[in-house]
Amino acid sequence: MSDKYMDHVKKTRDTLNSVGPGFCAMKWLNETLYLQTGDNHSCYHPRPHHIPLNEVQDDPSALHNTKFKKLVRKEMLEGKRPEECYYCWNVEDLSGEHFSDRMFHSASSWVTKEDIDLIKNSPWDTNINPRYLELSFGNGCNFKCGYCCPQASSMWVDDVKKNGNFDITYNQYGIEFLKDGNFYNDNDYNPYVNAFWKWWPSLSKDLKILRLTGGEPLMNSNTFKMLDMLDENPSPELEINMNSNLGVTNNKVTKLSNKIKKLLDERKIKSFKLYTSIDSWGEQAEYMRKGLDCKLWEKNLDTFITITNAPVNIMITYNILAVAYFRSLLKKILELRIKYNSSDSFRQMIGFDTPYLKEPPHWMINLLPINDFGHYLDDDLEFIKNNLRETNDNTFKFSNHEYEKFKRVRNYFHQGSEKITKDLIERGRRDFYVFFNEYDKRNNLNFEKTFPLYKNFMEQCKIVYNDFKK
Repeated sequence: MSDKYMDHVKKTRDTLNSVGPGFCAMKWLNETLYLQTGDNHSCYHPRPHHIPLNEVQDDPSALHNTKFKKLVRKEMLEGKRPEECYYCWNVEDLSGEHFSDRMFHSASSWVTKEDIDLIKNSPWDTNINPRYLELSFGNGCNFKCGYCCPQASSMWVDDVKKNGNFDITYNQYGIEFLKDGNFYNDNDYNPYVNAFWKWWPSLSKDLKILRLTGGEPLMNSNTFKMLDMLDENPSPELEINMNSNLGVTNNKVTKLSNKIKKLLDERKIKSFKLYTSIDSWGEQAEYMRKGLDCKLWEKNLDTFITITNAPVNIMITYNILAVAYFRSLLKKILELRIKYNSSDSFRQMIGFDTPYLKEPPHWMINLLPINDFGHYLDDDLEFIKNNLRETNDNTFKFSNHEYEKFKRVRNYFHQGSEKITKDLIERGRRDFYVFFNEYDKRNNLNFEKTFPLYKNFMEQCKIVYNDFKK
């Protein structure tokens, strides 16, 4: 790991551990905020928690500084490992040297030593503004990704309203939340949106990165309202990021690209980066992410980069169906880097990350038998290794930190199953059989035809399903 980035991650790890073995700067400096449900979390690994309305009515910054979150911060400052952060503890407890997301994410450019010193030297219940905010205005979406949920996809809401819940043990797709009064449609009066705009004057002074998400943000008028606001009231030190499935019309992507180009050219924002999701390539990718059209995705990617000259980062949700078909995406990434990267620039136009999925259980990689599927991860790790950069300025190939991130996925597949209960594996396999058979019926798909390499595994899951029925 001679790569400068990994050296920085190591240094960050040591800084975090000097505060405590469970300390993570994300609990203070990072925020994902779902205004449509009034939920938030500071990292994707712990599940979102609800923000009590009375807290934000008293103090709008409670959109981030909830009483619940403050108690978790207290644990971290006292040298404890909060239970909700088990994803990172699972990685860190593997044999050998491994780097968890509390290390990678706390090594982000917007986290400073001064920030960590401020946290360390302040009372545990101090309010603090995040430096990074991921903001969702609504769940409107034109995709129905298999591992997503109704809270983040209106297409899933429509599906479950029409067809009912899936007969699975993990209720990923339930729409009961619509009945508890904690969900707001785009046209509803939303007290959380109201609180956000009250918080904005204070928040904007400390915010380094604003990331707009959804649902699909290009389907929400508030996204363009935010961009127009920045056009009228520039924030030249603010970096804007956006999540998009790149599955909307090319006209919408062109509209976005022209607005971003104007903001960048006139220096009204510091920079812009687009994040998009895809987990394989071709028909397998389109099966996992219902609504995806790989040809349209690639056309929209080209439109965005050509107009804006801004980078794109691919968010790969490494899941059970990606395991045997991941090589196609790795090859596509190399192809895109050759197309968009410049030989005389160190700038990476096509980035990617490989976090592994942990929920819902029927999408976990650990359900797969190691003897049958372990070689796919081994071979893909070797493929990345054989295509590593020889020098740091060669942006056409894979970097050391990309290799390290996928190595932890490979190692977790081979070693991490020991930390997953037999009951969870069995229920996951039972749900796998039920879910994908029903998913095929609802979407006119054919699992066996699309994933022939999983035929024997599906038969194993069917046996587990029949055992549950006994």
